[in-house]
Amino acid sequence: MMAELPTGQGRRRLIIFGVVLAASLLLEVVVHLIIGIDVVYSHFFYVPIVLAGIWYGRRAIPVALGLGLVLIAVTWAQSGAVTVSALGRALMFLVVAAVIGLAAERLRWSGPGGLHSTEPEFSPDLGTDDLILALQNRNADTRYEAAVALGKREDPAAIEPLRSALSDPEPGVRWVAMEALGAIGRPALPVLIELLASDDVDVRWGAAIALGDIGDREAVEALAARLEDTDRYVRTRAALALAAIGGPALPALAAVVEGGSAEGRWAAALALGKAGLEEGVPPLSRLLRDGDTGVRWKAAEALGEIGGLAAVPPLITALGDDEGEVREAAASALAGIGAPAAGPLVDALRVRERWFGAVDALRGMGDAARPALLAALERRNRWVRIGAAMILGEAGDERGVDALVAALEDDDAEVRAAAREILTVGLKKEIHNGI
Repeated sequence: MMAELPTGQGRRRLIIFGVVLAASLLLEVVVHLIIGIDVVYSHFFYVPIVLAGIWYGRRAIPVALGLGLVLIAVTWAQSGAVTVSALGRALMFLVVAAVIGLAAERLRWSGPGGLHSTEPEFSPDLGTDDLILALQNRNADTRYEAAVALGKREDPAAIEPLRSALSDPEPGVRWVAMEALGAIGRPALPVLIELLASDDVDVRWGAAIALGDIGDREAVEALAARLEDTDRYVRTRAALALAAIGGPALPALAAVVEGGSAEGRWAAALALGKAGLEEGVPPLSRLLRDGDTGVRWKAAEALGEIGGLAAVPPLITALGDDEGEVREAAASALAGIGAPAAGPLVDALRVRERWFGAVDALRGMGDAARPALLAALERRNRWVRIGAAMILGEAGDERGVDALVAALEDDDAEVRAAAREILTVGLKKEIHNGI
């Protein structure tokens, strides 16, 4: 991260300005109070005022005001009264600062390579202060490019001006200002965390995205609270931000799993799946028993994203869910896991409530399931054999067809009926396809 002070040209300007200002104040004390000259000394003050106007625009006005007050105070200390002459000179300080400052800003905004240039990016000579001034420009394109440039500079000095730009009338400017805060990184965390509680829904989800880009654990608590946001998109972006943070977010996500609303639990499942950590399997397994169908569906999908052997047992249990969409999500997740899930799925063919889901998962697995299916043709359980035979037969494997034909002589009437139906359906498909 960059330091809190401006860098490059901005730092050099600040040092020069500080030296000139200190010298002017020293000369004021020496020439006016010590030597007693009260005519020429005030001209020293025009040097820092002019420099401030050229470099910092309208910010020269407070500098002029401060020097004017110094002038008045010193005059009073010397003479015991505030003279008309001192007041007039102080007023002239303000006039000079305003004229030079506003003129300098206009030149920067409209001159060649300046802030109003038609070029897509600002001149590299422009410092952070210049870009901050450009955020106040009347031209929306200029404000937009200024926010983009400030994000690239990653200067913490731009945090508060960018925060103010979040109220810009142009949505594009507001968006790039939020992106720029995210690009600044950790120094912008306090502001972004505060913005998560904004009344403006766009600001909340923008802050969540920016915090996800930063990926700092300090934002976990505030992001977890947004999993209960009234806006679905804010909940989603907060969940994705927590997923980007990863392991440090797991305790907060587990707490939402245990005590959050249905919307919060759904968002927590999303985050756990996108995080892709095996430690997320236990809380997602609990969500597969949730009373809300949508939460169970999202948990099944999330377990598929995590993958691995640890996710297989709870997903196989979900193949027996009362709701078809949950069973389909579990089957799809298991198919995505591939070969590691093939053996357990073959075992699941023994359970009537899971049979159809296991078939769908094995079917969706393609060639990855073939070794387990061929081995299943030798299993004692009839429903395991017929399920494996059906899938293999559909894939054009003659061993599957032979097993189905043999099942027509099975002792179990249900098995004979199932084999007959499967073969009949297959024959109808061949006739339909003109084979």
